[in-house]
Amino acid sequence: MSQWLSLSNYPSQLNSSNQKQQFLKIVFQTLVVTAFISFILLFEGNVGSVNEVDILPFIRQHIDPNWIPNDFYLNEPAGYRLPFILLFGHLTTTLGFLATSIIGRLICYTGIAFGFLLLGQKLGLTLPFLLVSIGLFIYAGQGYVADEWAVRGFESKAVAYVFLFWAVALMLSGSYRLMAIMLGLASTFHVLVGGWISLAILGWLMLRRRKDFNSISYTVSVLVLFLISSAWAIWVVLQHLLETGNASLVSASYIYVFLRLPHHLNPLAWEWYKWGVLFFSLFLLGGSLAFLNSQQKYQEKSIYQARLALAELTFITLIPFLLGVAIAPFDTQGKLLQYYPFRVGSLMLGLTTSLLLICSLQTIFVYWKKRTFKLFCIFAISVILVIQALEFKEDLLALRNFPSEQQGVNAEWKEMSSWIRNSTPRNALIISPPVDLENFNWLTERATLAKYKQMPQTYAGIEMWYERMAALSGNADFWQSLQNLSNRNAKKHEIKEALSQGYNQLSTEEVKALLVKYKTKYLLTKSDHSLNLPISHANSGYILYSFLEK
Repeated sequence: MSQWLSLSNYPSQLNSSNQKQQFLKIVFQTLVVTAFISFILLFEGNVGSVNEVDILPFIRQHIDPNWIPNDFYLNEPAGYRLPFILLFGHLTTTLGFLATSIIGRLICYTGIAFGFLLLGQKLGLTLPFLLVSIGLFIYAGQGYVADEWAVRGFESKAVAYVFLFWAVALMLSGSYRLMAIMLGLASTFHVLVGGWISLAILGWLMLRRRKDFNSISYTVSVLVLFLISSAWAIWVVLQHLLETGNASLVSASYIYVFLRLPHHLNPLAWEWYKWGVLFFSLFLLGGSLAFLNSQQKYQEKSIYQARLALAELTFITLIPFLLGVAIAPFDTQGKLLQYYPFRVGSLMLGLTTSLLLICSLQTIFVYWKKRTFKLFCIFAISVILVIQALEFKEDLLALRNFPSEQQGVNAEWKEMSSWIRNSTPRNALIISPPVDLENFNWLTERATLAKYKQMPQTYAGIEMWYERMAALSGNADFWQSLQNLSNRNAKKHEIKEALSQGYNQLSTEEVKALLVKYKTKYLLTKSDHSLNLPISHANSGYILYSFLEK
C-alpha cells in the first residue's frame, strides 16, 4: 500500500532523494481525484442548480454596485459572504457567470480532492478504493437527510468545506495548530459550517486528546491561531446577536425556518424516506465500524485509530442533529433551529459512512481475496464513469447554448429576457413570478420585487421578503392560509405551489394596486395570465404588461 503524505508532515518527511518523486505523486493523485469529481459534477447545472443562480449575481452586485442598483435582494449587506466576495467577486465582472462557476468549482474540487487524499492516507485507503468511496459519497447524496452538500456548486459554503476536510485530516494527524487555522478559515467563509465542526472537534479533543494539551503555552497558541483566522466570523456572529427584528411582524426566525428553508431546518416537514436514509446510514456506519474493529489484527494501529477517531467525531456531530430533532416540536418560532443543527452532522454521516464502508470492502479484498481486489476497483469505477459519461457529454454540449434548459431557460424566456434587457430603462423595477424565473436578475439585468429563492440574511431583509412574498400572492394573509401551516409542517414544494398559484390568479385590479404600491409600471407573467392592461412585449410563453397610473 502506497504511503501518502499528511499535510502536517509535508514536506519535512521528504528526504532529498525522493522529495521530487513524492511531490509529483501527490500532485498526480490530486489531479486524478479532481478529474474524477469534475467528471461527475463540473458541468452539472452551472449557474442554474444549487445556489449559484443567486450567489454569483449577488457577489457581482457587491463588486459592481452600479450593475442593478435598485434590486432588493442583490443589494442586501454582504454579511458573512464578504471574504468570498473579495476573493472571487471580480471573476464575475471580468469573465462572466459561466466561467466563474467553472473556475470556482475547479478550485473547490481541487481543494476537496486534496482533503480526500489526506483522509484516505490516514484511513489506509488506496487510491482506487478512495475513488470508489468518493463516488459513493456523491451519488448517495452527501448530506441527504438535511439536503446538505460539500462538493457541487461554487459558493462560500463550498470553500468552507474545503477547509473542513483539511481540518479533520489534520485532527487525525495530531497537527492541532494547522487544524486550528483551517477551522478558523472554515468559519470565516461560512460561520455555521466552521462553527459546528469546531465545536465537534473541540468535544472530541476533550474526550480523547486532553493529554496533548498539557502545555498551557501550546494550548494558548492553538486558541490564538483559531481566533485570528476566524476573526471575521466572530464579528459576523456579534453583529447577528445585536440585530433585532420588528416585533409587530412574524419573527424572522419563523419565516426563515418554516416558510423558506423547512427542507434544511424543520424535521417536521421532512419526507418519511429521509428518516429511512438516516437510520440506514447509521446501520451501515455501525456495521462497518464493528467489522473494522474485528479486523484490528490485520491493520496498522495508526490506521485503526484514525478510523475510530473519524467515527467518534461523526457521532459527536450528530449530537446537535439529535438535539435539533428533539427541540423541533417545541421551538415554535425557530429560534434555535435557524442555526442549522443538522448541517454538519448530516454531511459527516454521509462522508464517514462512505469512507468506512469502503474501508471495510478494502479490508475484505486485500486480506481475504487479493485476486479480486483490482477487478472490483476497475468494475466499480467503470460503472461510475459509464453512468456519468452520457450525462457529462450532454452537459458539456449544452454549454454551447448557455444559458439553456440546464439553467431553466427555454427559448421563450431567453427571447423575453433579451427584450427586457435591451428595451426597458436600466433602473426599471419589473415585478415577476415569485417562484419561477430564479435567474431573472442576471438574464435581464433589471431589478425585481423579490424571489422565493433569494432569501436575505438580515432580520430586516427577511421581514421585507415575507411582506413582498405575501403581496405577490395577492393575499396579505397568504402564509396563515397555507394548509398545515399552523402545525408548522408545510413542505417547501407546497409553499412554492401556493405562491405560484396566487400570483397566476392575480386580477387586473390587484396587479394595478401592486404596481402602484411598488412604484413601477412593469409586470411579467405567463402567457395564459390574461389581464386588462397594455402589453409591452409578448411571446408564446410570457407577457410583459405595463401600467402607468394617471
